[in-house]
Amino acid sequence: MAKNTMDLILRDRLQFTLSATGGQTTVYGRFDLSDYVSALERKGLSIKEVQFQMRDPTSATLANTGIWDQAGRFSEAGTATTQSAGLKIYATIRAYENADTVGIASPDVICIEEYLSYTGPFDPATGLPGNLTLLRDKYGTPDLHPNGFPVVTDLLIGVAADAWRTGDDQTLELDVMLIAEPISITQKQLTEMLVQGQDQ
Repeated sequence: MAKNTMDLILRDRLQFTLSATGGQTTVYGRFDLSDYVSALERKGLSIKEVQFQMRDPTSATLANTGIWDQAGRFSEAGTATTQSAGLKIYATIRAYENADTVGIASPDVICIEEYLSYTGPFDPATGLPGNLTLLRDKYGTPDLHPNGFPVVTDLLIGVAADAWRTGDDQTLELDVMLIAEPISITQKQLTEMLVQGQDQ
């Protein structure tokens, strides 16, 4: 959370709709920082924390809370193989074409969250899946205080999903909260950002 007197708490809400088979090719939402950043004026933000919260406000089973169900896929009757579903969220200032190329070693990526829902083979004796495992992994330094990650552009929030069948055709919401401090960008910092932005 905010630790310095100049720290700001900024919030935004993004939406995306899963396909009929629970998929989502890589898409981006833009976290508008234009009130705080300008390369020409050498104004920037030092991003110190990024927090994500998935929400499902139209949930039929959790209608009172809008809590997103992390169980992404269940085995169907007669299924003899494991069933996996995945969802990936990340914050970056570079628009990567595909989420499968994005990792914490990727330039300009601040943080990543990955959800994996894994269901074991269907058990004909019980009529139930063998097991259900839900994983949520966060990558990247969660707390960048005190110096932060300097930016002079809007922040991009990337989302992609594979076979998240419990969300077929559903519009989900992603809440994003930033802790950031307005800063002045030196010419040296600006040059480094421009050079890094040209790296492929």
